[in-house]
Amino acid sequence: VVLREAQESDIKAISDIALLSLPSDPVWTYRFQYAKDYPEEHKENTRKRYAEYLAGQREGRFRITVAELHTEDRTITIAFAIWQLPRSRLKAINEAKPSMSRMKAYRKYRQYKLKWFDERYGEKHWSLTTLATHPDYERRGIGTALCCWDIQRAISSKLEAITLFSSPLGKPLYTKLKFMEVGTVRIQVEGEKEFIEFPGM
Repeated sequence: VVLREAQESDIKAISDIALLSLPSDPVWTYRFQYAKDYPEEHKENTRKRYAEYLAGQREGRFRITVAELHTEDRTITIAFAIWQLPRSRLKAINEAKPSMSRMKAYRKYRQYKLKWFDERYGEKHWSLTTLATHPDYERRGIGTALCCWDIQRAISSKLEAITLFSSPLGKPLYTKLKFMEVGTVRIQVEGEKEFIEFPGM
């Protein structure tokens, strides 16, 4: 497996991995509750979302790393990680038939990111926004390798912290990597029973 910085040509591979792996994450399904009802729109909006991340990388707002598997007859991208650099924000993309109340509620986590991390570390930290591995290659240490590789790059850049908001699926990995929980964000629309919780680490 080879780790490298993502390129424009990786958009399709990154989007495909996201669509295959992230729907098993309750945070994803909470945010995009109509994805199954409008699959083609959701697929296109996902591609646009990751194209925006790659554009952000060119502008110095994000850092994207991919893991490639090299075999005798082909090279395939099997995982990726996206890091948000200080003081950056991704533009919102219109989702297929979105629940605007849920999307608005989800953005509540930003105020906690500002309070817990941005105000404390300023320009001296990176924040992991997405870590995803193709389902066929999960539980082989690829996510750990991506995190460790980028953590070493952060150390070389003399950063003070690596931060993230973890999904329930990702928390065991981040705990193993010695991330420390600083608090939990609860996202719930007033009047709805369903909610999600995820820790800042």
